[in-house]
Amino acid sequence: MRKLLPFAVILLLILAATTHNSLEAKDKDEIIELKAEIIVLQKQVRDLQESTDKNTGQVSTLLTQVVDGVSLARRDVSQTRELVDRGLSDINATANSSNQQLNQFVEKINATNTRLERLEQQIRKVEAIFIPTTVIKNCDEGEQQYKQAYGDYIRGNYALAIEQFRNYVTCFSGTEAGGQAQYLIADAFYKQLEFQNAIPELDKLINEYPNNRQVATARYKKADCLLKTDKRKDAETELRVLIQNHPSSAEARQAEQVLASLPPEKVEPPPKKTPPTRPRR
Repeated sequence: MRKLLPFAVILLLILAATTHNSLEAKDKDEIIELKAEIIVLQKQVRDLQESTDKNTGQVSTLLTQVVDGVSLARRDVSQTRELVDRGLSDINATANSSNQQLNQFVEKINATNTRLERLEQQIRKVEAIFIPTTVIKNCDEGEQQYKQAYGDYIRGNYALAIEQFRNYVTCFSGTEAGGQAQYLIADAFYKQLEFQNAIPELDKLINEYPNNRQVATARYKKADCLLKTDKRKDAETELRVLIQNHPSSAEARQAEQVLASLPPEKVEPPPKKTPPTRPRR
């Protein structure tokens, strides 16, 4: 019995070692499988990230193309409308019968312009998410700053365009481009129907850049702002100054039409005088 005891101990040790080795081998296999699964998951995450970046880039590119297309269409409509407005006065003198057709054409242009403005508003909301814009405030980058501001102006981002044009005017005041930037500041307010804010900006162009090519247009738009803010007398004065200073311009002909179309001002009758009351006796 005592001779069998050492043999039994040795056998138990062998069994324990074998069991430990088999468990250790099983754990190693599970670890290897887990590592493989982690590698697969990491690859899937990378693929998903690459796909997301690609889709975001495509959306941004498409939005830019749509914005540029709408801007070009709106510019063409605006140019066509200006040509029609300039031709109306000449055509009225020789062909009154064409007025109705021309007015219908102008109405169609206005309706198209309204639809384009609505589309631009929708695009700006999406564009703000995918194409963030930064304001350049470095006077050394004047050309790039002007192009960026004008791009925002064309796309209808008027608040951002005004901020950038203001900085440009500060950096390059007195230059021809500075005068054009000042006109676009005023026109940005005008296009947003903020007539009270547009008037002082138009005055700044007229007073500080008297030789700028946009002065006649600025005076006409100032008169329009005055009319729309119930300042008829000031508007009439501005229109007459426009006709006097720029007699051969298209804006002068438009000013004459506006003055001729204004209804006569109502003259309020003087208050009736009540006879003095006699004191009672």
